Amino acid sequence: MADTPSDQTLVPIADLKEGMTISAYVGFDEKYENIDEDICEWLKLNFKGVKISAERDGQKLDLSPDQLNVGDKILRIAEFPETLDKITKVSPPLMAELERRGFTNFQVTQSKQPTPPKQDIKQVAIRNANQFIQVAKQNLDLFYNTTQSIESLMDDTRQGKTNFKEVKSFVGDLTKNKVAEAMNAIISMKENDHVYAHSVDVSMIFQAVYTDIIQREDLPSAFADPEEAMLAAFLHDIGKAKVPKEILASTAVFDKDGEEIGLIRTHVSEGAKMLQEMEMPEIFANMAHYHHVRLDNTMSSSYPIGIDYEDLPLETRLLTLVDIYQALVAGRSYKKSWTPPAALRYLDAIAGVEYDLDLWNLFFNIMGHYPRGSLVKLNDGSLAFVIGTPKEVPVRPQVAVVRNADGEEITHHSLLDLQDEQDISIAKDVDANSEFGDKALEVFLSIDVTA
Repeated sequence: MADTPSDQTLVPIADLKEGMTISAYVGFDEKYENIDEDICEWLKLNFKGVKISAERDGQKLDLSPDQLNVGDKILRIAEFPETLDKITKVSPPLMAELERRGFTNFQVTQSKQPTPPKQDIKQVAIRNANQFIQVAKQNLDLFYNTTQSIESLMDDTRQGKTNFKEVKSFVGDLTKNKVAEAMNAIISMKENDHVYAHSVDVSMIFQAVYTDIIQREDLPSAFADPEEAMLAAFLHDIGKAKVPKEILASTAVFDKDGEEIGLIRTHVSEGAKMLQEMEMPEIFANMAHYHHVRLDNTMSSSYPIGIDYEDLPLETRLLTLVDIYQALVAGRSYKKSWTPPAALRYLDAIAGVEYDLDLWNLFFNIMGHYPRGSLVKLNDGSLAFVIGTPKEVPVRPQVAVVRNADGEEITHHSLLDLQDEQDISIAKDVDANSEFGDKALEVFLSIDVTA
């Protein structure tokens, strides 16, 4: 078979597209003009086998990554071995990572593939958006029934009875037909209990993100299947069955050194013990026991004490991150929830302190700057829900306008792809519950996109 014809061209970061292959990194932001120790070590770790053109003391040198020194100015990175296709084959996560790392221009080859007509692309996007809304709408009862199931499981466990049959049945339903992905979009809008719904929310976010990570990074899974991955996260707080129910249900702010906090913190060791006694896979117990351990384990919020975060498996470290994110965005009767974009900005600020930066980058690239279900105000004053999060330009998602600039509710919704609508942009993210009150979820689920 003849090779597909391709062209060499120079493109900026904003014009990278899937299907391109990077042959050289040729543009860099200012931090590469005098690289520090962190950048030097990162290049050595991630660009093994390439040739780096650099300037040192006024001289241009061709170096291997191991020959780089702090203070070098990076001019060009090229001659990639085939083993480094993760940083040459353009993909959505690579594009997001390149932008975050400060690479600005690239020499690329692009296969000449026929481009589908724009109208066909839009019709597919509209169909996907409507299917997404329908899955969320049709499975709302499943979420509430699953939440009731975890409450029943904990109540039975308090009485010495444990039956996972019903729980496993619900988890099996949640792993089908992208239910978890759709339900993740409405976490901040639906009625939520801070104990039981938390377990369900965390399990759905964890399973969706974890599956994406192991596929993108070509990593082995610690689980037999996606259902087992969700079940492990679903049971991460099972140890709270050993905590008095009145403490779990309380909306009071307990003293950080008080008896109540001490009892709550026992849930990690109790949960691990229970899962081991039930002969669950070892990763289940590890996740339950150590999901509150932080990268900086001297923090008061890190427990059990004396555990090195970096020794924990990927699954437990990811659960730690998901646990924090859900706690921020989920609705509570006693506190205002964060918008998903605001939660991501906060987590970005503490990345490298409470959890490792590389894992955060993977999580952030999958969730996007504006996760599905985020309510945003556009620059024309209208309000829109994010329906699709294309990875090529994550700050310009697909949105459905639900209130126009005059404050009028819209019943016939159009899909705006902000990658194409260059005059329209997101001005800020907005709290859906503040705008629509207890009707926020109803407004979102009533979206019906037309051409």
